[in-house]
Amino acid sequence: MSRDVLALWERAIGAAPDVRADAILSACIDSPSESLGARNAELLSVRARLFGRVQPLRSACAQCGATVEFSVDCDALARELRPTADGSATHALERDGYRIEFRVPGRSDVAHATARAATGASFVDQVLERCIILCEYEGSPFDPTALPDEIGEMLSERLEMLEPGAIVSFDLACPECAARWSARMNCGDVVWSEVQSHAERVLLEIDALARAYGWTEAEVLSLSATRRAAYLQLASAGAA
Repeated sequence: MSRDVLALWERAIGAAPDVRADAILSACIDSPSESLGARNAELLSVRARLFGRVQPLRSACAQCGATVEFSVDCDALARELRPTADGSATHALERDGYRIEFRVPGRSDVAHATARAATGASFVDQVLERCIILCEYEGSPFDPTALPDEIGEMLSERLEMLEPGAIVSFDLACPECAARWSARMNCGDVVWSEVQSHAERVLLEIDALARAYGWTEAEVLSLSATRRAAYLQLASAGAA
């Protein structure tokens, strides 16, 4: 497993931070999904396969600064995040004279909107421009970026229902001051953090054992984690 994680780390570390999740998925899955919820589910499945199902997490209370620690079952959460609808399908919303036909945003839509937002364009407007197929008011074309707040909220609710895993968050309560908040989890960042931490630990073990015994990287990686730990203890005792 350590060999696989090192290869994954080497592949992803050269990618820009905002596309590291893409690098991880493309290395581990033949055809990563375009769906945001499915991609989050795939990332958590990769995490479970490489490091186990239990993912420890923490969040700081914005009111008093106390840290709340909790954990999630990656396999169980991945099942919950998978979309309930075909991401390429067209959906309709009709209310108060408005008719909107739209599709669920995917990874390429978010990437495009993010790139355009860097030039000063509105992220939300860019997503709407790509994903709203038809927008009418009383039968006449209507600018989707000028929708009333109520209609915009209804559209957001529909999108959340169709793609529940696009945003992953947890409702938390502070044990110190009882404040409540919703903590978001960036699945790509979480998986990358685990990959980077494991890879750096293995590289340190390779370095220490190579210095102590003259072994090559391949020889160190051929040992189980338990045997590597035992040799590291022996090397440390011998150097004391």
